[in-house]
Amino acid sequence: MADDLGPDPLAPWVREIATAHEAARHTDGLQCRGSVALIDEAARLRGAAEIKLGKAVSLEREVETRPDRLALLADAAAEEKRHWQALAQAELPDGHGSVELDVRVGIHGRHVHGGDWISYDAHGVHNTHMDGLAHLGADASWHGPIPVENSQTDEDTIVTWAKHGIATRGVLLDIPAVRGVDWVTAEDPVTAEDLDAALAATGVTLEPGDALLIYQGRDRFEAAGNRYTPGAVFQARPGIGEEGAKWIASKDPGLVLWDFHDARSNPGFILEVHNLIYAIGLCLVDNSLLGPAAAALREAGVSTGLLVAAPTAIHRSTGVLINPLLLY
Repeated sequence: MADDLGPDPLAPWVREIATAHEAARHTDGLQCRGSVALIDEAARLRGAAEIKLGKAVSLEREVETRPDRLALLADAAAEEKRHWQALAQAELPDGHGSVELDVRVGIHGRHVHGGDWISYDAHGVHNTHMDGLAHLGADASWHGPIPVENSQTDEDTIVTWAKHGIATRGVLLDIPAVRGVDWVTAEDPVTAEDLDAALAATGVTLEPGDALLIYQGRDRFEAAGNRYTPGAVFQARPGIGEEGAKWIASKDPGLVLWDFHDARSNPGFILEVHNLIYAIGLCLVDNSLLGPAAAALREAGVSTGLLVAAPTAIHRSTGVLINPLLLY
């Protein structure tokens, strides 16, 4: 029967990690909430203790809604779609990662009232967003295990995570710095060795529940005029490869924030890190703006802070736009 459904979306090593996680962390009758469950009182206190200067930096890329800019972005998006389709012959979804904002203003005598109607695609490679457990799964199930059909009725991962309180110590790993480059390239994905070197440079010993902020130089990459490959394009791109994904799983982070995504440097273009959502319930914050944070921490002579990632509590949501903050 499995053969009739096509190839396994998960590599054997992902299955092995999932099996080990289930044996160690799952309890019969209880739904696993994934990596966020590792963020406990000790993790929050550990993060709070890293605030030395009282400064804060946002890790969110700006969400563009200005009408005059949107027309330019629409033209650029259409060109980008043609570009990637020509390279990979992929059918790219229209509006992937888009945000539509309708601002309505009423003037009633001397009184003025403004209201917003907004719709957005919670995923893609543009806007900063948190992936829920109901984003990537396998075999008709999300991590938990949560049956995929629950997403039509009462799936509540994001709500539970929002109520849990995602605040913990954040540790920034500067990959370009340890490599001596401006950004990670598609030809040389991030490895476990890179991550070990970046962690060693911080002088920090990771604890379960810490947030990993993995800076790979995407801001410089894009400032130089390069395009970052959408997820629907099946080809290698700058990012974290298989060995890096295994490293992340072994560290038990509470969540991971990154700028580049999976390198897709394997023969099947499998999502090396995103598949950890299914395997270990990994909480991911995609498209994080980490360049300014890396510069700010470097200037302050530190590599850590209190990471606060508070998602909007939307029932049945597979992901939400988010503005993570790093206080240091």
